[in-house]
Amino acid sequence: MPFTGSREQQATETVRSAAPPGRPGVPSWGPVLATTVRLWAARRWQRLRRSRRAWFVAICVLAAAVVGAAAVIAVVQLTGTSSGRAARVAASGRAGRSPVPRGGSARSSGAAAARAQAAAVRAEAAAWIAGQVGGDETIACDPAMCTALSAHGVAPGRLLSLPPSASGAPDTDIVVASPSTHAWLGADAPTLLASVGSGAHLIEVRAVSPGGAAAHQAALRSDLADRRSAGAQLMHSRRIEVSAQGAGQLAAGEVDTRLLVMLAVLASQHSWRVIAFGDASPGVPPTEAPYRQVTIAATGGGGGTASLASALDVLRAQHGPYQPAQVTIVRLAGGQAGLRIDFAAPSPLGLLAGSISG
Repeated sequence: MPFTGSREQQATETVRSAAPPGRPGVPSWGPVLATTVRLWAARRWQRLRRSRRAWFVAICVLAAAVVGAAAVIAVVQLTGTSSGRAARVAASGRAGRSPVPRGGSARSSGAAAARAQAAAVRAEAAAWIAGQVGGDETIACDPAMCTALSAHGVAPGRLLSLPPSASGAPDTDIVVASPSTHAWLGADAPTLLASVGSGAHLIEVRAVSPGGAAAHQAALRSDLADRRSAGAQLMHSRRIEVSAQGAGQLAAGEVDTRLLVMLAVLASQHSWRVIAFGDASPGVPPTEAPYRQVTIAATGGGGGTASLASALDVLRAQHGPYQPAQVTIVRLAGGQAGLRIDFAAPSPLGLLAGSISG
């Protein structure tokens, strides 16, 4: 079968018409293949004229090249279509997504966190007051704090609502407020019993002192000196055993006067070992708000059970400032029974004035 120039042109035109139009950036495979076949045919023109088998091979090569070109173009088109579709889907997703409010949600979340923190501080202060302050003390508080105190069991009859515009301490024993909103707090209620929270969420529990801040500071210094002297004398008693930590607290004047007196009274009947002092006031050094709790255990030949029973009788017979808020028999490590004595806040000043020499 003769191979003429017109058929070569026809084959070239067939390849060109079969190839799909090239996409931007994709090589035009039709002209490339046509040029390749034309050059191949020119170099082998004489051999192809003598061999029909060679002509058949040429046709097969041409067909395979066309099929390969079509497959490559299809892959390129498919990849481009998939990428375009993915881009359109992503764009539509971004367009349909609701914008996230930045400032509004951040402010709302911050305000909610601040309210939760303020409520937690009020609850902590209310729990301390309910468990530590004497049941006869009247308390001035803002409405939110009064609500927290009521929720912790403080009788409503003991509470007095403190208006934000108050210019001084009302006629109560205790004031619970924030110093940032009541600048007069330190001057009119100088005895700091507890401090809870910090910054804008600081709440102070203070006792009102009729003499003012200067008189309170003078009384506090005098009482501290008396407590140190009484503590030193108590450590010399042969009926009181104290650990090194307890001895340091007694020497520093960090133990409530009422505890010192009651330990001396109990030691006049039996021998005792001081296990620990406790009930530290949050946020206040023990030299200003001394420990009001002690746990003791009987020692020597007095007999544990008999000593506890006798001590309970003595403690329950006390009146006035020396009457404990609570006396409890506790189980100590090792199974021994002990006695825990608690006095309520605030610690009275001046109980030892003139009774102990410096």
